[in-house]
Amino acid sequence: MRQSVDRALQLLLLFEEVNQEHRVGEMAAMLGVDKSTVSRLAATLAERGFLERAPGSEAFRLGPELGRLGMLVMASSHNLVELARGPMERLAEKTTETVNLAVLEDHQVINIAQIDGPHLVGVGDWTGWKTEPHTVANGKVLLAFAEGGFEDLPLEDPLEAFTEQTITSVEDLRIKLERVRVEGWASTLGELEEGFNGVAVPVFDASGRCLAALSASGPVYRMTPERLPEVAALCKEAAEEIGVRLGRTRGAARVLDEVHSPS
Repeated sequence: MRQSVDRALQLLLLFEEVNQEHRVGEMAAMLGVDKSTVSRLAATLAERGFLERAPGSEAFRLGPELGRLGMLVMASSHNLVELARGPMERLAEKTTETVNLAVLEDHQVINIAQIDGPHLVGVGDWTGWKTEPHTVANGKVLLAFAEGGFEDLPLEDPLEAFTEQTITSVEDLRIKLERVRVEGWASTLGELEEGFNGVAVPVFDASGRCLAALSASGPVYRMTPERLPEVAALCKEAAEEIGVRLGRTRGAARVLDEVHSPS
């Protein structure tokens, strides 16, 4: 059993490039084993989705199951934070504001990484904090781009109010989320805490799935409503850079913007 598993892993390691193809004879020669052994291993791996037949050929190439597992690894919080750290640092430098990376967990927003701006007056350390998604910009992004859409999310009406500016109507929130999908970014204007504003954008992986939300936030006297579109544009640039590190094609976010832009 152990020898079979080891040979199967060695076989998979023969594929070093995307769309690389190998015939059974080639793989047998590289591994130094019988063609019949390689044929059985390749067939089993193909049944499980780790290999697949190349179209119009007897050769094998890597299958979709390996891609799925790879995306799971890339999407883990630890790896995502490490991939995002550089772009987040540059975003904090450009905006001079606090930058956060957040994900949706049990219908709440949890901040998994933070880079502080240079100002003495900031927003505190939000790492590990959980907030209600309707109150913050990154929460609206995560709701707007949730898998399967936000229509099926359990939103109780009225929503909890934290300030006079908090959106409490589910219908108003749905309208807002539709706008977020069109514009590609969300904002919060004193909706969680008075005098606290921010913007957020989605971070997409190679498959177009929203893995996280990237935000920049600060006090209202620096993050004025008039400044938010400019900061959102910088956030989009940083999010695209993170997406490229996740295997996303550069410019894919701009294509998405064009698709969702009103004609």
